[in-house]
Amino acid sequence: MRWTSLAPLSLALTASLMSCGDKEDPVETGDPSTWDTSHEQPVDGDGDGVTEADGDCDDASADIYPGRAEDCNGIDDNCNGLVDEGFSDTDADGTADCQDSEECDGADNDGDGEIDEGFDSDGDGIADCDAVEECNGVDDDGDGDVDEGFDADGDGFVSGEECEDYEGATDCDDDDASVNPDASETDGDMIDNDCDGLVDEGSWAQGDILITEIMNNPGAVADPEGEWVELYNTTDRTLLMNGVWITGTGGEAYQIASDEILQLEPGGFFVIGANGEFASNGEVEVDAVWKGISLSNESYELSIVADEIVLDTVAWDDGATFPDPAGASMSLDPTYFAVDLNDTGDWWCAASTLWGATTDAGSPGEENEYCWPVAAASYDASTSTLYTCDTLYLDGSGSYDPDGAKITYEWELTSAPAGSTLTTADLEEADDMSPTIVPDEAGTYTFTLTVYNGTEYSPASSVSITITERPTNTDPQPIIEVSDDTYEEDVSCASISYGAYYSCDDCDDYDFELEGSATDADGDWTDNPSWTITSGTATITDEDTWNPTVTFPGPTGITYGSTTTDTVEVTLTVEDCMGATGSESITLTYECTGS
Repeated sequence: MRWTSLAPLSLALTASLMSCGDKEDPVETGDPSTWDTSHEQPVDGDGDGVTEADGDCDDASADIYPGRAEDCNGIDDNCNGLVDEGFSDTDADGTADCQDSEECDGADNDGDGEIDEGFDSDGDGIADCDAVEECNGVDDDGDGDVDEGFDADGDGFVSGEECEDYEGATDCDDDDASVNPDASETDGDMIDNDCDGLVDEGSWAQGDILITEIMNNPGAVADPEGEWVELYNTTDRTLLMNGVWITGTGGEAYQIASDEILQLEPGGFFVIGANGEFASNGEVEVDAVWKGISLSNESYELSIVADEIVLDTVAWDDGATFPDPAGASMSLDPTYFAVDLNDTGDWWCAASTLWGATTDAGSPGEENEYCWPVAAASYDASTSTLYTCDTLYLDGSGSYDPDGAKITYEWELTSAPAGSTLTTADLEEADDMSPTIVPDEAGTYTFTLTVYNGTEYSPASSVSITITERPTNTDPQPIIEVSDDTYEEDVSCASISYGAYYSCDDCDDYDFELEGSATDADGDWTDNPSWTITSGTATITDEDTWNPTVTFPGPTGITYGSTTTDTVEVTLTVEDCMGATGSESITLTYECTGS
């Protein structure tokens, strides 16, 4: 209920009664500043019954006057000099809860039972005023800045250990504003300008790096501590390994990272493994250590990737085609250091040479041992004219066994021109280091050599030789030899009717053994004799050899005291490799006498 002081009203009534017999007040004229206002009455401007003279602290608002009940509105409603007295002030800051607003200060400013509500800008349950800025792309402390303190060079990209798990782009050198994920790579400056892990990338090509040795099943130490892979630089330029990826079956991947520039010289080896500690990794000097990769002892595919280019891939198959050793590396034979060859298991073998003081075999970071003896098929250019019908001298003298073991040779004629009748059987001494053969047709001949060291055969080595037609030729000259070209025989004759006439026995058949040969000024192959009876009666056996037999039938009609003579002419014809022929004849005589 509003109340009003009676004192002002009593004074007003008394003054009125005292003035009833007086004259009216004179009218003031002139300058108002000279007027006498002491006789004017107080004015209640807001009509609340209380004037300023009576203590109304806001005579323009009828809701504010002395003695009224205080509201919680941030106003001194009862003009006692206090604001919102009697209302709760939880944080004791002089502002009632009803008028206070929550601040990020660890106190319940508005008295609602909650502290710092509305000040968790990143939703992690921690008020911004209590939060510490993290490297996460969020304004953790609510100051309007994101990841402040993590960009030392001011290029807009963060860095530091705290940023390693941040999915946003991080700065690989926060001391250099020109190095960041948005920068362009500068070739040849040995710096990873664009922070992709690669240094001076831009010239990678398939086959630049080969996988040449794999230790996936060590024996000296347990898996995976002793696992490693050897890489080989096939190029004539120095490769920078920083940023190169190692990937495996199932999505495993590791990008080579180092504060130092990792250089791989031309023809050099680089070893990366699961463990960099020499004492516990099987005594392997590794150039880099991977994380998150474990090499399977069964089937597995391993790739080397740089700048999104797959440089090399090897997929072993639990012994189906690749070796499957334990306590030894899978080693690529140096003969097959090529990107199109090392993915074939036939060219890999189990290493046999021990390294260091371990019980494991391999050659990490060094030249690989050869898996087999080496065959080298060639021909002797100093003695071979490369003409048809001239002797071709093959040469396997470049073959060897890396360990010095004795080797044997196996040559084959694997292809010949159309029309040629030659086969491997025509090789003279096909198991010799340097056999010979006489090409019979112009064209290309291919010979294959395999060597054997008593334990393993080498991969085959082939040589292809082109033969041209010989421009000149002479006829071959056959030669016939026989121990005696005349045979004489006596047969018995019996007297009948006291010598009136005689009855004589028949002569027996006789075999002449002939021996043929031939000469040729060109040295042509003439190993194709042909014998014929050109006159007389006889038979020949083995007529297509150099040593035929001519069977002469014994003469008949023999008479006492006389000699019957029969003759046979035998001709030997030979043909040389160029198709020229030559003939020679001999006359054989059979004399049979009755006696």
